Amino acid sequence: EFRRVLFRSHLDQGLLPLNQMSMEFHGKVAYHDYEGVALDLDERGRLVRDLGEKDAMILKHHGLLTTGRTVAEAFYYMYYLEQACRIQLASTQGGQKVSLPSPRVVQHTADQFTGFGASGTKGQRPWAALKRRLDRESPDYAT
Repeated sequence: EFRRVLFRSHLDQGLLPLNQMSMEFHGKVAYHDYEGVALDLDERGRLVRDLGEKDAMILKHHGLLTTGRTVAEAFYYMYYLEQACRIQLASTQGGQKVSLPSPRVVQHTADQFTGFGASGTKGQRPWAALKRRLDRESPDYAT
């Protein structure tokens, strides 16, 4: 799992609009250059600067980072960003040229996603379902 995320985070082209999931992130992904093992506290300011107003960031040669108004929203972005990266990796491994939708369709799709969960509810339903599953399968997690 770690190896796959690391591999995706060093692709030069960044996240491509290859599928509906990745189109949600069109124009909404920040990038941060690798600076070595994250032991330098000064990097925090650069991470914040590079993230800006975005909720998703690809840490080059490292992995993914997401934020949100709630834990559920941050989880939602992480889950779907990871899925978009998986699809991109699988799509580009066959050696064939990938087909990209028109810029108009990509922007339209991104705009459609903007309306979902605008009130801070994005990811609430899957997050609640995951918590119920955790309560059922490992009820002692909170202790």
